[in-house]
Amino acid sequence: MTNWGRLAVFDLETTGVDIETARIVSACIAVLDANGVVESRWDWLADPGVEIPAGASAVHGITTERARALGRPAGQVIGEVAQSLRVLFGLGIPLVVYNAPYDLSLLDRECRRHLLEPLVPPTPVIDPLVIDKAVDKYRKGKRTLEITAELYGVRLEGAHDAGADAVAAGRVAQALLRAYPLEVDVPAAELHLRQVTWYAEQAVSFADFIRREKGDLGFVADSAWPVRPLEHASSVLDTQPQPAPEPRPSRTVPYLDFETGALELAIPELALEAPRHASIPFVPPSFSEVYAAAPPPVRPSVLRVAAGIITDPAGRTLLVRKRGTSMFMQAGGKIEKGESALDALQRELREELGLELDLDATEYLGSFRAEAANEENTVIRAEVFAVQTTLGFIASGEIEELVWIDTDEPAGISLAPLTRDTVLPLWMSRRSALF
Repeated sequence: MTNWGRLAVFDLETTGVDIETARIVSACIAVLDANGVVESRWDWLADPGVEIPAGASAVHGITTERARALGRPAGQVIGEVAQSLRVLFGLGIPLVVYNAPYDLSLLDRECRRHLLEPLVPPTPVIDPLVIDKAVDKYRKGKRTLEITAELYGVRLEGAHDAGADAVAAGRVAQALLRAYPLEVDVPAAELHLRQVTWYAEQAVSFADFIRREKGDLGFVADSAWPVRPLEHASSVLDTQPQPAPEPRPSRTVPYLDFETGALELAIPELALEAPRHASIPFVPPSFSEVYAAAPPPVRPSVLRVAAGIITDPAGRTLLVRKRGTSMFMQAGGKIEKGESALDALQRELREELGLELDLDATEYLGSFRAEAANEENTVIRAEVFAVQTTLGFIASGEIEELVWIDTDEPAGISLAPLTRDTVLPLWMSRRSALF
């Protein structure tokens, strides 16, 4: 029926979306048979050595406290993940990764950060996102794993759990195989090469769209698949490394005996509990029982706000500090029930600054998440708009202080997390292009 045979699947949960700076929090690798049944599975939880942002915890449910309590040192986990994938590639088992340039590139950066040997080159890889875009290129709407799985009749329970996402991605790949045999049912090595071409074509198409529809004539999309190249070798190294966490016993990690071709398990730490070698399939020590024994994560509440990057003719941007608070942020506020983000921004700017918003000159920049500055256990989801004005303002109402700045690192003031980590870098990138 298929040229593929068994499939390996792989997914990560992380601290963020930037492959150059994000850290691995949890990982799953599994092996599926031709019918999508899980034959073997490996799970990891890592202490990334840095704080896990509240926005990331809100997605996958793993807090900094949970990772520190149950996770093993990141370097050990990353080495085991890379070795496990190296084994599977050595056995010739194709690896399914949904949006491979994210997970595989991030793993590459983490290997380099911890001075471990990266996977060079990871092949053959099967990326259902790339395949879906190639075989059904004119379908409108988002192509997240949840949406794509539903489209192809794959049940996804517990989205944003590394194990659930990895297994669902493998089954979506098998569904694509059944739906598009002419394009997809080829040897995995050949399919890998087809995806390299498809992804490059998709990158060109996306770049054309951004230039045409968004007016960003200098936009260039990354066309490398399945791993994005590293421009600066030292960029992933920590300049201020965290203290190393206490080591934890290693879980079972497979390795390949290249003389016999057998996939085996090295279990030096568990020598008294299990034999030195065992062939797959196998059942590793129960991670789920240990995981379930820990206190459940406290999911933060989400506060939806509208915020404006207000810029004057000189390219400066306005920050405000509200009464009773210490941090500066963009003007704006909470989106009330039944109110659009633009209506909320218009109302807030009128109340806070006396500014009547010119809707035709207001540009929507996107939706961003960050830890709330003034509310405990709360995540801000901000709809951010660009606003240009020639007016001056005087602090009034709930605004106690305002300041115009021309740098993303203003001295002497405290910045809200969203402003510091997202909005000001976004403003600086726009400022360099416009002023």
